[in-house]
Amino acid sequence: MSEGEKKEKKERRLSLYAKILIAVGCVWAVFFALSFSKSFDDWYVNNIFPLIQGVVARIFNIFPFAAGEIIMYLGAVTLIVTIIWSVVFGIFKLVRRIRRKSAKKSRIYRTYMKVILVIAVCFLWMYLFHWWIPYNGHVMGEPAAEERRGYTIEEYRYVWRLISVKFRDSQKAVPRDENGRIIYPDKKTAYEAVIRSMKNLSERYPRLKGYYGTPKAAKCSDVLDWMGIGGYTYPYTMEITYNKYTSDLYWYVLIAHETAHYKGFYKENEGEFMGMLAAVLSDDPIMVYAGCEDSYYFLSAALMNALVDQYGMKEGLQIFRQFMQEDAELMPDEDLAYRDEMDAYEAAEEAYAADSHPLEQYSDTAAEAADVGWDTQEAVSAENYYDDGTRLFMDYFMGEKAKGTK
Repeated sequence: MSEGEKKEKKERRLSLYAKILIAVGCVWAVFFALSFSKSFDDWYVNNIFPLIQGVVARIFNIFPFAAGEIIMYLGAVTLIVTIIWSVVFGIFKLVRRIRRKSAKKSRIYRTYMKVILVIAVCFLWMYLFHWWIPYNGHVMGEPAAEERRGYTIEEYRYVWRLISVKFRDSQKAVPRDENGRIIYPDKKTAYEAVIRSMKNLSERYPRLKGYYGTPKAAKCSDVLDWMGIGGYTYPYTMEITYNKYTSDLYWYVLIAHETAHYKGFYKENEGEFMGMLAAVLSDDPIMVYAGCEDSYYFLSAALMNALVDQYGMKEGLQIFRQFMQEDAELMPDEDLAYRDEMDAYEAAEEAYAADSHPLEQYSDTAAEAADVGWDTQEAVSAENYYDDGTRLFMDYFMGEKAKGTK
């Protein structure tokens, strides 16, 4: 064999880099195919995901800032640089070809693109095992949770009354200052209440066992605020972040919602349900109050809709007002609830006003982009969107009633 033939054969041989990428790609493809089996997804989240989450979350919890957020920014910059460089490099090669000059090989560009490919493969790998497989399982990891049975007016009213009492009692139990305003604890203490409640639910939902990292305030909280986003859980770093301009009252439900995602309940109906449930069953009066406020209004809307569907708008609303009168002693003070909510929002607005926002001129653009994002998320989530959390909430309490517990 001549030297030329040896060189040609060597060039045709796959490099170690290519072999590793192909092997990783094959493994990825196998698990991607398996992810379309909900039974496999549920098994994975219950048995494998906690091990991965425990390791990854511990590593990134070391950082006092949200590493996932920084990585997102770097990823955006890298994408822009890659596109610009590739376009310029492609034009350069085309010009040389038109001039019939041999195109020079750019070792720097080729090495850069190899690194970019490795990074892309790593992200695909993490999203598959950290998010895609858990997301594709059964709702709450239980086939029965996808049955979506309808509820009667009497059943809606039962749970509505139950939450009304909790709402009323928690209103009286929350600590207040001399002006009647709620005294909120620091975020560390508040999160300890969230963790306790989530762990108390772990016998019913075992995924909630294990390690809990610390939620981190997002550096781009103002952008999240313009987009109407309260928090985000980064799947690749297993970090919970929140909009620091979120009201102190809503913060409890928000963090419980994001913590549910953090533990593998990635569907929005799961997060919405777990956020409300963990709050109303908490041992912390402010957290209970926050959860009851959220769930009370959702249940009121569900009950009202059921009445209107059965009796028509006019009669349905009359019957709802009659229920309110009959159960007046069970009801919370809605004026006080409104005042507490407004106090919390005003405090959040004051915190926002105290900070500088150099990109505020783009707030309308961010809001428009968010509208597209919310619409897309709703279309993708379909029946597993936020509003289905009320149905899961009903499932839980009607199940408890059937067992003779509250």
